[in-house]
Amino acid sequence: MKTSLKLVLTLIALGLSAVSPGAQAADKPAKAGQRAKAAAEEHDKMLTEKLKLTAEQQEKLAAIRKTEAEQLKEVRGDRTKMAEVLKSGREQVRAILTPDQQKEFDAIKPEARPGRKGKKAGTQS
Repeated sequence: MKTSLKLVLTLIALGLSAVSPGAQAADKPAKAGQRAKAAAEEHDKMLTEKLKLTAEQQEKLAAIRKTEAEQLKEVRGDRTKMAEVLKSGREQVRAILTPDQQKEFDAIKPEARPGRKGKKAGTQS
């Protein structure tokens, strides 16, 4: 009886450990998407404060970001196309700004991606 109980518990433990990595892998895209959305929201908040965006500009910015996110999903994995989508989005944002806001916007440096620690692509330490 003790042997069969140990066998059952071992099988349950193996089953749980086999299911767990699959469940975590299924969560990764959602988590990555949530991180990207949170980063975009934080960036838009910074733009709103720094550029003193009007309510109308904020609405237009939100629409641009929504379209940009949809386009990025479509071209996921193609770095060239993703860069084109981001460049287009930046140009669209710039177009909704006043000349003074555009100057300030142009002065804002793109932030380094998390985990890159300020390194440029292709450089190694």
